[in-house]
Amino acid sequence: MDTILHTYILLSANSANLNNEYFQKYDARKLHYAKSILEGLPHLVIESILQSTPQLNITNVADETEVLQLLRSFCSRFSNNEEGLLLAIALLQTFIQNNYTGPCFLSELKEIKGAKQSILINLLSSGGQPAYELMESPLLFILSLILFEQITLQPSSFGNTADDEDINPPVISPTETPSLLAIAHWWRARALVTHLSLLSEPSGYQPATIASIFGSIDLVHAITKDMPPKFSEITKKNLYTIFYLENIKSSLAINTEHLCLPTLAKVKKLTNFEFVLTGARAVRTKFQQESHSGLIILAESSFQSLEDEQGEPEDALPENFTLDSDFLLEKTHFEYIGNEPLDEQLVKNRKLEGNNSAEEGNKVLPVALHQENIPSHLQTLNPNEQPRLSNYDNIQLLLRLYVLKQISPAKNPMVEEELSAIIYRIIHQDGPKNYGIFSRALWERSVLETLKARTVERGLLQMQALVEELGLRIGTKLLSHDDTTENPPSRLKYIHQLPFIPRWELDTLLAEKYMSLGVLKSAVEIYERLHLACEAALCYAAVGDERQAEAIILNRIDENPKDARAISILGDIRQDPNLWEQSWQIGRYVNAKNSLAKYYYQPPPSSGLTKNLGAVLRHLNDSLRRYPLSFEVWYFYGCVGLESGKIELAAEAFSRCVSLDPTHGAAWSNLSAAYVELNKLKEAFSCLKQAISTDARKNWRIWENYMLVAMKLNEWQDVLTACKNLVTIKRDKIGEASIDLPVVEKLVELLITTDYNVDSLSFYQRSCIDFICNTIPSIVTTSARCWRIVARVELWRGRPWAALDCNEKAYRAVSHNPDLEINEKIWEDTVDACDDLVAAYESLGEMEGRHGPGSMVCQDWKYKSRATIKALMSKGKGIWEDSDGWERLLEMRKPL
Repeated sequence: MDTILHTYILLSANSANLNNEYFQKYDARKLHYAKSILEGLPHLVIESILQSTPQLNITNVADETEVLQLLRSFCSRFSNNEEGLLLAIALLQTFIQNNYTGPCFLSELKEIKGAKQSILINLLSSGGQPAYELMESPLLFILSLILFEQITLQPSSFGNTADDEDINPPVISPTETPSLLAIAHWWRARALVTHLSLLSEPSGYQPATIASIFGSIDLVHAITKDMPPKFSEITKKNLYTIFYLENIKSSLAINTEHLCLPTLAKVKKLTNFEFVLTGARAVRTKFQQESHSGLIILAESSFQSLEDEQGEPEDALPENFTLDSDFLLEKTHFEYIGNEPLDEQLVKNRKLEGNNSAEEGNKVLPVALHQENIPSHLQTLNPNEQPRLSNYDNIQLLLRLYVLKQISPAKNPMVEEELSAIIYRIIHQDGPKNYGIFSRALWERSVLETLKARTVERGLLQMQALVEELGLRIGTKLLSHDDTTENPPSRLKYIHQLPFIPRWELDTLLAEKYMSLGVLKSAVEIYERLHLACEAALCYAAVGDERQAEAIILNRIDENPKDARAISILGDIRQDPNLWEQSWQIGRYVNAKNSLAKYYYQPPPSSGLTKNLGAVLRHLNDSLRRYPLSFEVWYFYGCVGLESGKIELAAEAFSRCVSLDPTHGAAWSNLSAAYVELNKLKEAFSCLKQAISTDARKNWRIWENYMLVAMKLNEWQDVLTACKNLVTIKRDKIGEASIDLPVVEKLVELLITTDYNVDSLSFYQRSCIDFICNTIPSIVTTSARCWRIVARVELWRGRPWAALDCNEKAYRAVSHNPDLEINEKIWEDTVDACDDLVAAYESLGEMEGRHGPGSMVCQDWKYKSRATIKALMSKGKGIWEDSDGWERLLEMRKPL
């Protein structure tokens, strides 16, 4: 029964669900705690459970290790009883309310006195990075983390006392792990994702642990195995759905966003969510006479959630600021759905190459290029009044938005249009709305609107209103706000499925906006108010004022000598390896090792050092042992491995790269290069197949490697495919030089050794004939060798007239060389070509011509032969009369 109760808490179900038959004989106190958590009042659970606990006084304890030991001892009173997990959940949810959703509850615990904020912040530091200093109630979060560690029997990593190699990720078995333990692991992963949001960048032990817990669906299997056989299938389906959504969220948090694509496809299929991005004509302004191109998301839900999601009353939602413009329409009016041609950039951006054949797992947004590609039931939707989507489907769209932002170039107008289409679909839909989802959509709309002059005012006002409406403590309030508003329960409902945005991130984003506009002073003021000294220093460094940046960093280090990130940034400014080493020793800050690796790979001239690949590999190895989820570092590690001849190391590095980003063509290509060196040709060929299936399909080097490995494996159809693609990629720049003649000659040799039967040609024969007889002639200008290759194929096809025509073109290509009269080698080559043409006239001239019986290929072949020889002799007369070539021409002319 505990499994069912905790499943409802995990799902943030409506508390009314706890009134059903399963809970009639349940412990009233525990049931009350569960209802309080589900109703958005977790602080009441903390107060109730701790009210009978002896007080812990740590007022005079200044040693972090001792404080941590006392807190662990305090938590051990609860970790082994039935209420321990509920207390840990309540602590985490209250911390999230205080810092993410608002309003602020229970800033201090009566049961624990005297814990200094600085000590608590240091305990939450990770990977050499201090946690954000101005967070509310860090004690709640620390107690929650300790309880989850004790309940799941996992080693603690507080205070950076352990290296990653000493922390083994939890092993969760779908059949052996108890369901409550699996639920505790799930909550711990949520807490660790929360922890990452308190740091400047993902590092430390958390990413690996999060990836381990959310890396397998076994976590959900372990929970559902203990549910009663007749238990609601809807509940189980909801559980699988939020697992996939949180898997995507965690991948975004640890910068492995490319792993989100297959999971997005799975959750879309699970919820049977149908949506498509398509083109439309749209009217955006009040005075617009004609509609113009636009993008729209057509979407409809068919997912049955755990309960009837009624959403929040409209008066509980955040205010949706209007544009207040006499020019712009508040709501776009769409017409002509699916009939608007999409910009070719959209097709390229979504990896579609002009069709809808791309796998769902390889793209973020399914695209309908034409109306007939739109699913029939979506074609019937009114684009201006689309139906309400389920909250899980809205979250899917938001997660796709975040994935798209992370894998796309910044400030790309087409990407911004796609993001706007997603946000528009979420905001402008009928029916009640959830506070958390609706406010997040408004936030993302505001971020986009601050990039445009027409809407920047609303964007900034909306952002300010949203952060003030949280009811959290901020420096100033620019807008009127009612602080007595009660916390809507739904603010916490989907907080673990949406990427975290802490309250201080608004000001950080504003500072970045000021930086992009060149308003340095305002940006620095915000960073200083938020106590983000490193960011302020980076601002000055970005505009070349390294002296001021250094002064800020030094002041920060004086205040907090354990800030490994600040020490590393000072090392970046001074290019001082000793500072990076100090940063690593103090806090195992991985960027310090990365900076050392770059330093020894390309030492500055003033250092007097030379490139030291051994040192580079050593530092990168240390970095990756500490944080093994960095694609860029693995890639650099692999490249250095190849350069230093450590091929097995390079293969391992690039294997890790492609596991983190299966769409990175260069990583697949480099992995294949390592396998070639290891004489693993089949593995290399498989990697190259993956490389050419990515965006790297336009990279001629990858196609060239693909062709060479295919030749070694005698995969001639693939050789032909590569050869054709190389010509397609290179022809506009280098023309006929794009043709790899030795390879083409080998392909032709294989072709003409087969029998030609026009009614039963193989795929290879058809492809090769098309390439040789159609593609190559369209780009050849001066290569006689190319024309002779085409002539061989034409003769094999039984087309001697076409073969003779190719021989004539081969001769003209040589004889028109302007250096014929000054370069004897060219003269001799031209004589050779003339000899070949005369021989072709003789052997092909009397064959049956293109018009069938009675016709000849060249009835006057002798006359043409004499004319060709005479014309060439006239060019060489007086210049090459004493040459061997001249004598050969005389010999050729005698029989004719």
